[in-house]
Amino acid sequence: ATREEVIAFIRAHTEGSAPQPEEPVQMQVVPGGTRMFSFDVDTKSFKPDEYIVTVDAIHEKATGTALFNVLERPVPGQSLPSANSFSRQTSSSESYGGVYFIRINPIRDHYIGDAFAITGTTNLTSNEELLIQVYSSSFKPTMKSQSGEFSGVSGTIKLSSGQPLPTVVPTVAAIHTNAPAPSSTAVPAATREFSTTNVQVKQVDEADIIKTDGENIYVVSGNCMHIVRAYPAQNAEVLSTYQFTGTPEALYINDGKVVLIARDYGIRPFVECAPAACRGQSGYGERTFVYVFSVNDPKKPVLVRQLDIDGHYSSSRMIGTRLYFVTATPVPVPLDNLQLPAIRDDHGGTSTPAVYAFNRSGQEYAFSTLGSLDISRLEPVTGKTFLVGTAGTVYVSPSTLYIAVPDTSYSRGAASTTIYSFAIDNGKITYLAGGKVDGLLLSQYSLDEYDGYLRVATTIDASQNRWGTSTSSMVTVLDTSLRTTGILQGIAPNERIYAARFMGDRLYLVTFRETDPFFVIGLSDPARPKILGELKIPGYSSYLHPYDATHIIGIGKDSQSGPVKIALFDVADMNDPKLISSQSLGGEGSSSPVLTDPKAFLFDKERDILVLPLHLEDKYRCNAIGYDCYQPPAWGGVYVYGINPKTGFILKGKVTHYDGYYGDTSHVKRALYIENTLYTMSDAKIVMSDLSKALERMNEVKLL
Repeated sequence: ATREEVIAFIRAHTEGSAPQPEEPVQMQVVPGGTRMFSFDVDTKSFKPDEYIVTVDAIHEKATGTALFNVLERPVPGQSLPSANSFSRQTSSSESYGGVYFIRINPIRDHYIGDAFAITGTTNLTSNEELLIQVYSSSFKPTMKSQSGEFSGVSGTIKLSSGQPLPTVVPTVAAIHTNAPAPSSTAVPAATREFSTTNVQVKQVDEADIIKTDGENIYVVSGNCMHIVRAYPAQNAEVLSTYQFTGTPEALYINDGKVVLIARDYGIRPFVECAPAACRGQSGYGERTFVYVFSVNDPKKPVLVRQLDIDGHYSSSRMIGTRLYFVTATPVPVPLDNLQLPAIRDDHGGTSTPAVYAFNRSGQEYAFSTLGSLDISRLEPVTGKTFLVGTAGTVYVSPSTLYIAVPDTSYSRGAASTTIYSFAIDNGKITYLAGGKVDGLLLSQYSLDEYDGYLRVATTIDASQNRWGTSTSSMVTVLDTSLRTTGILQGIAPNERIYAARFMGDRLYLVTFRETDPFFVIGLSDPARPKILGELKIPGYSSYLHPYDATHIIGIGKDSQSGPVKIALFDVADMNDPKLISSQSLGGEGSSSPVLTDPKAFLFDKERDILVLPLHLEDKYRCNAIGYDCYQPPAWGGVYVYGINPKTGFILKGKVTHYDGYYGDTSHVKRALYIENTLYTMSDAKIVMSDLSKALERMNEVKLL
C-alpha cells in the first residue's frame, strides 16, 4: 500500500545511507468521484438558537456535520446582524479511516421563517440513503435507528446517479439597493484608476489582506471578510461581512470573484459519548481552506467553491484566473501515525495527490503539497505532494514555482538551503530540478529568475570555533538545472543581509551590524558575479523599492530599536552609489509594517505619492535635571510623500488614525487609492482622505 511505501522510504533514507540522484519517485494518486445532495429546510417552527446539522450514511460509515445560527427576524428599523457565519466542516472519512466522505457546504446564519437548502457532496455510491438531521444544540441527536424527536427537522434522501455536478458557476441577479446614488462628478468604474498590491513579479499576483476593484474594497480584519462600498468616498459603507471559525489569511479579487485563503484546525465530528468518556478522534492537524465567492452582488456574495487542504498555508500566487497554492504537512513521529495529505473539493470530492520522493538522505522530511485551481470554471483541482522539508520560502515567476527548504542541522558546519523548481503551465505542475546553496534566505526577495538563471542571496553563519560563529553573505547563480554557475562569497564579514532587491542584471543588497553597507552587485556575467559599488551609512534598510532605473527607495531603521528611516539612493554610477536624502521618523520603539511586509508599501511614480504606514513613539522627555521622565503619547497613521530624485522626499501630508491611546486593532496596516481618494486601513476602520485637497478627511467606515 502507498502509505506503507512512504513509511519504508522515510526509514530507508534517514539511516545515513549515501545520497542518491534526485529523481522523483511517484507513490500514489487516488481520485475522488462525487455526487451532490440537497435537503430543503423551513425554519418557521425553529426557535432562536445554534443548530447542528448531521448527515449520516445509512449503510456505510460516513458522517458530515455543520453549524449555523437561527436568529430572531428584526423588526422594521432594527439593524441587520453584522456578520454571516461560515461553519467549520468535517467528515468522518478521516476519523473512521474509511473511503467514503460527506461534505456539507457552508451554511450561513438565517432568520426564523427562512427557507433554504442544505447542500453538499459525497463519494457514496448511488442508491445509498442519507439521514439528515437539523436540531438545536441544546438537544441530543438521535441514533440512526430511532425516529427524530428533537427541535428541528429530519429526513432521508436517496442518492441517484442522475445528480451530476454543475458545470457552470451559479450567479446572482443584482438586487435593488437604497444606497445613495453616486454624485455627478463620480468617474465611471471602467475608467477609474486605482492601486494594486505591491508584488515582487509582474503578472504574478500575491494574496493580501486588502484589495480593490475600483468600486469596492475587500478586506480581511480579524476573523472576518468585509466588502465595503468604497467609491465615491461620501457613500462608503460596509455592504456585507462574513465571519469564519478559522483565521482568514489573505484574499484575491479576480474575474468577479473573491478568493479567500484561511487556516483552521480540523474538528471532531459530533459523536455519541458515554458518561465521562467520548470516542477520541485523532489526526486533526492544521488545514488550509480556499473559499471562492461570486461577488456579482457584493451585498450577497455566493460561495461557489471550497477547498479543504491538509497542512498549514505556506504561500500562494495567482496568474490570470489560476490560483497556485503551497501547503506543508509535517511527517509524524512515530511513522505509524502517518497519513498522506488530502485535498477535499466540494465540486470534486476528496483526493490524495500523487506523492513524490527524492533519493536524498539525512534530511528532515515533511510533505509539501502544490495545487492549482482555475476560479473561472469548475475544473477539478490539480495537485502533487513532494516528500521534502517544510517549504520555508516560495518564489514564483510566470512559468516556474520555486520552493526553498532550509536545513539548519549544521551537519557541515553551516546551514544550507535546498531549492526545488517546478514548471507551472495552465494548472499543470511538473518537477524540474533540485539544487543546494550555502546559507539561509531572508525572504522571497532573496530569489530572482532572470534570463534563464536563478539568483540567490543568502547569509551564512559558519562555525568559527566553540565560542562563536563567523557571519557573511553570498550570492549564488544557478542554471535551469539548479547547478551552480557562479558564486560571490565573503560579502560584508560579520554582517547579515537585511534587504535584497534584484533589478535586471543588478542586485542591491543591504547588510547590517552597526552601519548600513549598501552594495551594488553586478550579475551581467552569470559565472562571475561581482561587487560594483558600496556605500556605508548609519542604520539599515529592510525593504528596497525601485523609484526608476537609477534611484532606489529604502525603508528601514536608524538602529534596531530606534526611529523609522527612509532613504533615497542614486545608483546611476554603479561604482559609486550615493545617498540623496534620508529622514528619521519618531523615536525609539517606532515601527512600520513595511519593515516586515512589502505589501504595506504604496508607491505610484506617475501620481508622485509614497504612502508609509507608521506607528511613531516620541523620545522620552525629562526635566532640566534629568528627573520626572515620561514618554509622550504615540501617533499612528500614514505619511504621504512626493519624491524629487535630485533632492529627496517632500512631505505632502499625514493621515491620523490615533494620537495618544491606541489598541491592537488601531495600527494602520495598508493603504490604497481609487482616483484621488486615499484609503488607509487598520483592523478597526478604513479612513478616506482627499489626495487633491491636502489629505482632507472625507469619511470613515468602521470594521469592528
